Amino acid sequence: MTESERHTVACHDGAQIILRRYAREGRPRLLLSHGNGFAIAGYRAFWSLLLADFELVLFDLRSHGANPRHALQGHTVDAMARDHVSVAREAERAFGPRATAGVFHSISSIAAVLAARDHGLRWDALALIDPPLAPPEGNPRREASVKLDALLAQFARARPERFADLETLAHEYRARMGRGWAPGAEFDMAAGVARAAPEGGYELACPGEYEARIYEGNARSDSYRALAALKQPTFVIGADPEFGRPMPPAVIGPEAAAEYGLPHDVVRGATHMLQIEKPQEAAAILRERLRGAGFP
Repeated sequence: MTESERHTVACHDGAQIILRRYAREGRPRLLLSHGNGFAIAGYRAFWSLLLADFELVLFDLRSHGANPRHALQGHTVDAMARDHVSVAREAERAFGPRATAGVFHSISSIAAVLAARDHGLRWDALALIDPPLAPPEGNPRREASVKLDALLAQFARARPERFADLETLAHEYRARMGRGWAPGAEFDMAAGVARAAPEGGYELACPGEYEARIYEGNARSDSYRALAALKQPTFVIGADPEFGRPMPPAVIGPEAAAEYGLPHDVVRGATHMLQIEKPQEAAAILRERLRGAGFP
């Protein structure tokens, strides 16, 4: 199935977010977005498995992927939370009302939780994919979580931002973090996160300083306790806490879900990028949980 149409959302501060719709008449709608520094095009191995059963509306986070770059000072987790409100409203206005679930990975899932708490946004169901929740002070997991965000911010600022071609970036993904990704996912991701540079070659759509600011903002967020404000059916799909050297979200996610009474499923043998490491397994869990939330 090919993309049906695009619609540009004007956010509260002038940032623009492009919605890409894959129409499927009579089927419920999924809104999907991605993690910090990535792009939703890079998750094609996952979302392409859902095209037969759902209408998909894909969007990149502000200043990511296909979206125009906005001002650095407006690049915050709180702004992303407000963007979710604009996206949900505009998707319904532009494409018509229907049952809608949010399916959000990593930082986009944190923005979704804050959008629900701070702005009253409600989807008919909400899937949080390995959310990097920031435990509150006093939680024994907080130190590891904050250290990870600081390390990722340091990495983002040191990351090369220009590449001779997309193949170079794709090979970097495969060599560094993408060994377990589905075949071709590194090329999908490279094409999604980079754009042609005016002086030739390619550059990251989301520069390292933008990416770093979000990691640092996530460490200061109150996302863990914000789970208490969720009113719609919500479930968590997480990385395997017993696989390799698990990152904090894989360990914190099950504990937070248990504390706030949310269903939690693990994709065995997968890390934080579980949707493109184990796309079949992740899609199967998502379908089962959506059926449990009343989606046909």
